[in-house]
Amino acid sequence: MISRRISRKVENDDYRRLARYIRAADHEDEKSLMSWCAGCWAGDDFELAIREVADTQALNTRTTREKTYHLIVSFRPEDEAKLTPEMLKEIELEFAKALGFEEHQRHCGVHKNTNNLHMHVAYNMIHPEKLSRHEPFRDYHIRDRVCRELE
Repeated sequence: MISRRISRKVENDDYRRLARYIRAADHEDEKSLMSWCAGCWAGDDFELAIREVADTQALNTRTTREKTYHLIVSFRPEDEAKLTPEMLKEIELEFAKALGFEEHQRHCGVHKNTNNLHMHVAYNMIHPEKLSRHEPFRDYHIRDRVCRELE
């Protein structure tokens, strides 16, 4: 298992576009196996949850940095048959806890368009109640530790 953060410049930070990509996977040869959202009052309504996140991000006018954390978790080809939807959701939750995003809104999806099954997660870095921005400190160490523990 390998995890990677995709950084974006502030002007390219678009949670709506990322969440819709995670769900629709409408690029050529993209196969979206499943998608879900968590931490949203909208429940399972994916589009309403996207609007909820956009509204939450708009309420934080203090930060000048990006408000979306894009995580990709790639799995080994031999693990694909072992991974169930429940396991994938648990893996995402473990990353959320470790990175400090457990209470944050997020959209998740599992794609199969490469040799390796991979999961995309869009975390709203703005806390939905405090409206403060959360930046995980040295997240590469945290992500590496979680990968090793989950393997």
